[in-house]
Amino acid sequence: MKETSANLKRMTEFGIGEGISEIIVATKNSPSGEKPFNAAPFGIIWKNDKMFLRLFRGTKTCENLMQEDFFSANITADSVLYARSTFYDLDSHEFSTLNFSGTIVPVLKEADRYVVFQCKNRVLAEDTILIDIEPIGFKIQTPTSGFLPNRGFYSILEICIHLTRYEQTRDPKYIEWIRHHWSLAQRCGRKNDKEALAILKKRMAGFEDDF
Repeated sequence: MKETSANLKRMTEFGIGEGISEIIVATKNSPSGEKPFNAAPFGIIWKNDKMFLRLFRGTKTCENLMQEDFFSANITADSVLYARSTFYDLDSHEFSTLNFSGTIVPVLKEADRYVVFQCKNRVLAEDTILIDIEPIGFKIQTPTSGFLPNRGFYSILEICIHLTRYEQTRDPKYIEWIRHHWSLAQRCGRKNDKEALAILKKRMAGFEDDF
């Protein structure tokens, strides 16, 4: 489903543009879950004036969005929040909630801004699910004068992605990529990025000999 020009303009104002924009997706867990909400980084894909998610089967986000039609895309420059939500469950008190059409939608309290999306169509493949999404709500929680790109921050995002894939595949190519971005984050990162590295180092402790 193609988005309206007004929606596309609003999305760019919130930092989501063409290509793949890395955000933190917050979803509602099933009632049987240990925690009520889940948060995990994902890329929103914007192509040919359409927006969609490509989710891998077996992830909690995929499981939740097969049951729920609403989620929030949380935009933040907090690399610690990205590192924690990639590998660990966030605490319940880190979420607030909204009500859309009688459905509870979680958002991250510490996000600078968020966009609420509705899932419009799902296409199931063997290993993945494509979900067409439409923005239906926008809010700025923390006004900022603009976030200048920082190589350390973006290297943290890359490490999270590559470490996730290394855990799944043990493909040695990810080791070299992690090393490269680790060096960049150490050299170029802010204090917040160094804290994120400490979280990632803890995660890597189980197979640190590989690195």
